[in-house]
Amino acid sequence: MAFVIHKSKAPAAPKVVLRSSKAAKERYAESAADQSTAPASLGVSNPLERYRLDCVIGEGGTGQVLKAYDQLLEMDVAIKILAPCLVNDPEALQALKAEARITLSLIHNHILRIYNLERSGDKYLLIMEYLSGKTIGELLLENPSGFEPNFVASAITVIADAIGYAHRHGVLHKDLTPSNIFFTDDGVIKVIDFGLASVVGASSMVGDDSIIGTPAYMSPEQLRGEVLDVGSDIYSAGVLAYQMLTGHVITPEATIEDMAFRPHEPIADITPGVASVINTATAFSPADRYSAIGEFAAALSSAISSL
Repeated sequence: MAFVIHKSKAPAAPKVVLRSSKAAKERYAESAADQSTAPASLGVSNPLERYRLDCVIGEGGTGQVLKAYDQLLEMDVAIKILAPCLVNDPEALQALKAEARITLSLIHNHILRIYNLERSGDKYLLIMEYLSGKTIGELLLENPSGFEPNFVASAITVIADAIGYAHRHGVLHKDLTPSNIFFTDDGVIKVIDFGLASVVGASSMVGDDSIIGTPAYMSPEQLRGEVLDVGSDIYSAGVLAYQMLTGHVITPEATIEDMAFRPHEPIADITPGVASVINTATAFSPADRYSAIGEFAAALSSAISSL
């Protein structure tokens, strides 16, 4: 299947807890079955009269994501509603507020836009741009052998532009996975879910002893709970690019301990030039990786263009 990536024309603008097993990935893809769900059957009372709640499009440990209609601006939006059981959890509230603050500060064509964080009674709502399409993860299920190299090069270039912008503003994404890259029906790539994002130089630990993320895409230093820099996102982007090319991650059989403390075997199942780029991006030591995610994207594009 061929894909075409378009530049956004908008104004510039499975996670695991390595100590606890509860984790869920909230998805933003539209479902035909969900479209037929009447608001009255959602089990969610409308906390803001401004929004008409249409259907649930994602659900996880932190709450629900719903498609809604902003009746004042007359446009579709997505709303993340914090789960009732977490409303009185200071850490959960702080995480939601941090996600809102970070994403509101990032105005980029290829980053999911956050409009506002609102409170109504005991409900907290994150109002977001609504996207119609599929995640790269969903597209990989339909294309289990991976995508055409030129599509991968174009997609990684767009992703790197968005993440590079975040890096220049001092923000790390920390969860670059196929489920967090959205391909809209209009052919626009969007980086979504900055729920784990943090400032450059922050520890990857949450609370006293928890590390949250998706292990197969996490850098060794992130798995070890160390202070992170842009090299961690570059590592994740390298794993993502490899999976988009081949349909599988670099170390599908590795244990978390292996990934945290041992370098992976050099990639040898793709063309040497491309393999060299991926191996550099996913080097065990951050010092041996590319210094910027844009540098990685450029090297990948150059290697693929020479195929």
